[in-house]
Amino acid sequence: MADALVRETQKLYGLPLSKFTAARNARAKELKQEDPKLAAAVAGLPKPSLAAAALNELVSEDPSEVRALVQSGKRLRQAQEAAVMGKKGADLNAAVREHRVSLERLQRDLRRRKLSGATLEKAVQTLRVTSVDPELQPRLERGILHEDLTAAGFGLDPGLVPARPKQPAPVAKPATKPKLDPKLRAKLKAAEAEVADAEKRAERALRELERAREVAERARLAVHKAQ
Repeated sequence: MADALVRETQKLYGLPLSKFTAARNARAKELKQEDPKLAAAVAGLPKPSLAAAALNELVSEDPSEVRALVQSGKRLRQAQEAAVMGKKGADLNAAVREHRVSLERLQRDLRRRKLSGATLEKAVQTLRVTSVDPELQPRLERGILHEDLTAAGFGLDPGLVPARPKQPAPVAKPATKPKLDPKLRAKLKAAEAEVADAEKRAERALRELERAREVAERARLAVHKAQ
């Protein structure tokens, strides 16, 4: 039933938000005789938020850019893992830049949809979170998001640091959390600083690119008027 539910969800979440509730209820009614369990699951689908709906529509219309963002998110996570483990040849800066560029492309697409500032920010934050999380990437790529997702900041995922093997706790003593290896902690901090620095440089480059585009557009308009 899981695959069938995904297909039904993709169809419904790909619709304009104003049509979702009526379409969901009608589809659940159609499925009731044929597959009661699937019908109940469809009837229970939550209405997407404005930001999630904008992302789902974007995936439905042109999935290629979202797919590119997800791939760059996977490479970024791999580079983060390599940096934490101290592996050579991991270009974390390049991975951060690639992910930023992919995110900026989608952000421009979202701006064309005339979303409010708050909704646009929520959509971008949701893209940021889902594109680097292995569990959320399939939901983004399939266009089946229903809620806004936020992160405190975009940096190295502490969950990438490998934990020490757990030792069996004595019966008389409560289990305690293993302490993080000091060497791994130092590598984590260094990698986080590297990501933050790369982010700042990427943001400056993107701002300069936008300014250059504006200047070029004004020049084109001036030439057009002169002609």
